[in-house]
Amino acid sequence: MRELTTLAKYPFLSDTRQYIKENGPSVDELLHDLPYERARIIGIERLDNAFKNRDVGERSLANESDCIMEILSYPLARMVAVCIGDSYFKKRYALGEAYHVYKQLLNESTSFLLAVAQELNVNVQHNPEKNTIKIFFKDYLHNAPTRYREWIHNAPTRYREWKMVNRGISGGFLTISHKDLARILLESLRERINEELLTRECDKSVYDTFSSDIQRFQNLLTMQKKKIEAAPVGKVSIEKLPPCMKDILSAIQSGENVPHMGRFSLVAFLSSLKLSTNEILKLFSSAPDYQEDKTRYQVEHITGASSSTEYKCPGCEKMRTYGICPVDKMDDVCKKVRHPLSYYSNKWKQEKQK
Repeated sequence: MRELTTLAKYPFLSDTRQYIKENGPSVDELLHDLPYERARIIGIERLDNAFKNRDVGERSLANESDCIMEILSYPLARMVAVCIGDSYFKKRYALGEAYHVYKQLLNESTSFLLAVAQELNVNVQHNPEKNTIKIFFKDYLHNAPTRYREWIHNAPTRYREWKMVNRGISGGFLTISHKDLARILLESLRERINEELLTRECDKSVYDTFSSDIQRFQNLLTMQKKKIEAAPVGKVSIEKLPPCMKDILSAIQSGENVPHMGRFSLVAFLSSLKLSTNEILKLFSSAPDYQEDKTRYQVEHITGASSSTEYKCPGCEKMRTYGICPVDKMDDVCKKVRHPLSYYSNKWKQEKQK
């Protein structure tokens, strides 16, 4: 069993679950008894921080009581997240937990990251003599932060860093850095937590205990969604965007990671509609690994502001090939056009004809 501080910092570990099973209170005690009031408060704090800041937040772990309350706050936060009953919120919370873990993993030893990788079923190898870390290509493909896809040969620098050809693949394994592994574990953990939350059902006793907080979060979500729907993207009408661009935009605004080709297509699409670099940058600022300087470089590269080529948005056929056309959401206009820009233009024509 690991130290209590480690269990508090990484509450998703099997050792933490085992500790709660052997030493923790019953669910009823956790929900109602006075000694666990602090854990309940921290549980709600985790959710608030994740929703507002994409990070569940840092708390003092100075003594045994601090650690125990932190450990118990994790299952409480998860139970409340399920009762809020909103997939956007669950994704946001999962991201907040995973991003907080990521920041801590950056300061851990390689051996600890390897143990976490094993816990998350990510196949990683370490050579202590050469101090190299290698990851099996399937795990890399699945967990690379941008949902790696083959892309144009002269893609922006950050995208090229994640191409397999630049990773020294040998025997099915790719070479990655300590930071890269931490970033991959972030994505793996985010996906695991989100999938677990989606399969759970709300416990009535949890809802009754946290009903006021649950309703508060639901109200915040309603206001947030109205704000997103109403918020202008430059001079672009969100209502007239094609389903593919709406999906990509929604994923970015909810803090999810979007495939390379999805980001590329959205930037090229918005650039064609004469949005400025700064207007486009605002859309990416909710991503967990957002860095303005790098994102600005990528956007300016695609739009031609810093390169000799202004890339064009792919047509519908290519969007389907890259797996970023939501076929199940295609409407009548989609079936008549062959390009996202044609869809947008068609929507404006319909508006004028009314």
